[in-house]
Amino acid sequence: MTKNQALEILFEKIESLHAIRSSMAIIHWDAATSGVPEKSLPSRGKTMSWLSGEQFKRFISKETLEAVETLQGFDNELSDLEKAMIREIGREYKKQQSVPLEELQKYRALVTQSESIWEKARENNDFEMMLPYYEQIFDYQRRLCDWYGFTNHPYDALLDDYEKGANVEMLDRFFKAVGENISPIIKDIIKNNIQPQEVSGSFDIAKQRELIPWLTDFIGYDRSRGKVGEVEHPFCTSVSINDVRITTKYHQDNLLSALYSIIHESGHAIYEQNMDEQLQKYNLCDCASMGMHESQSRFYENIIGRNPAFAAILLPKLQEKFDYFTGWNEDMLYRAINIAKPSLIRIEADELTYSLHILIRYELEKALISGETKVKDLPELWADKYEEVLGIRPKTYAEGVLQDVHWSCGYVGYFPSYAVGTAYGVQMLNTISKTIDINKAIGDCDISPITNWLKENIHRPGATLLPDDLLKQATQESFNPIYYVNYLKDKFTKLYLN
Repeated sequence: MTKNQALEILFEKIESLHAIRSSMAIIHWDAATSGVPEKSLPSRGKTMSWLSGEQFKRFISKETLEAVETLQGFDNELSDLEKAMIREIGREYKKQQSVPLEELQKYRALVTQSESIWEKARENNDFEMMLPYYEQIFDYQRRLCDWYGFTNHPYDALLDDYEKGANVEMLDRFFKAVGENISPIIKDIIKNNIQPQEVSGSFDIAKQRELIPWLTDFIGYDRSRGKVGEVEHPFCTSVSINDVRITTKYHQDNLLSALYSIIHESGHAIYEQNMDEQLQKYNLCDCASMGMHESQSRFYENIIGRNPAFAAILLPKLQEKFDYFTGWNEDMLYRAINIAKPSLIRIEADELTYSLHILIRYELEKALISGETKVKDLPELWADKYEEVLGIRPKTYAEGVLQDVHWSCGYVGYFPSYAVGTAYGVQMLNTISKTIDINKAIGDCDISPITNWLKENIHRPGATLLPDDLLKQATQESFNPIYYVNYLKDKFTKLYLN
């Protein structure tokens, strides 16, 4: 096989795999946003199972392996994009070929049904409804660790799926630093009993929806290449760089929830929309890692969306829609969008305590995968962890173990990416601030200088670099959580303890 023949084989496979992934993304979007018939669950499960099988068979073939091995012999003649393509395909091939096809198809059918069952279980506060699904999902994930292989902890195999290069040793250090530095601040805030005015009341959902076009335009989400849907658990999905869809959930009694989920998901979408389109040919039009993806959503949500300059431009928009904000000033709103206190729901958590919610999930997943914990014991263990770490205890499954959609989708190992990604974003902020006045850009209602930096340094490279290499190229430094710890200390000490 010649070099050109090998390249052509891979390019053809990438094109067909992209078509399959796009189809699966649309099916998932439809199921999540359209209220599909309950009786369609089995047939949709079969469809997703078949598509997963086709994806697997087209990728895991003798032809793919021969093409990769051929090109590895031409390393000196390959372009940087071709080398990155071979690295990523080789990495993924090694993992996927270890998984029995029939197991993958059964699992895909399972999680297709599981997500819909989760919505009902959460609504009905019924953990027993989800228990058999969770047991099967975690059983599969434990076997997946064995199929993939690992050196130290089995959880390492799953973590690497979402955050390339991450492992338990690295994350134990990270979460130890987070816990040791954040917990004292929270205790001091509680001790001082400082309580800014919260945004509370009843806010017409139709008027909330009217704010979304302005908000997405300000953030930079291109709605001509996207769509905003409504779901139980907000998410972003990418069909292609010209079809990136986001969602939110409106609450009449929680105005800020929908607004900040839109900012968060827009951050995800902007990353997808700003990737270099030519990378699709090389299967590199993808995030460097889920942590890098979360760095963008959390950057827009917190660093931009919870900035005092943003509070100043958001307030008049809220006052136009809701009489509730008559008499409010910018400082009141800034403090309201930065309230720091222990809470039960991760997606509603404040910036200071958010990573503690992730720490809890990390510890539980690690124990479930190692076999130290059984799925049936999750509700009690979850409640115990919240009481231990945040000093509060859920009273229902819906505000406890059933609050997140991730496990029902089979995303085991994903949660740590939220916290690591948040820290990535603050490290980027440290670099951006050296050349760009963040507050001025937000106050001028033109954050394009910030987005342009992110576009050139984080978005456009896609998956051409591993996450730590990308961060090092962008910030001139490998991952360093000290920026995140110092950022939180500085911001919340000024807000609450000075």
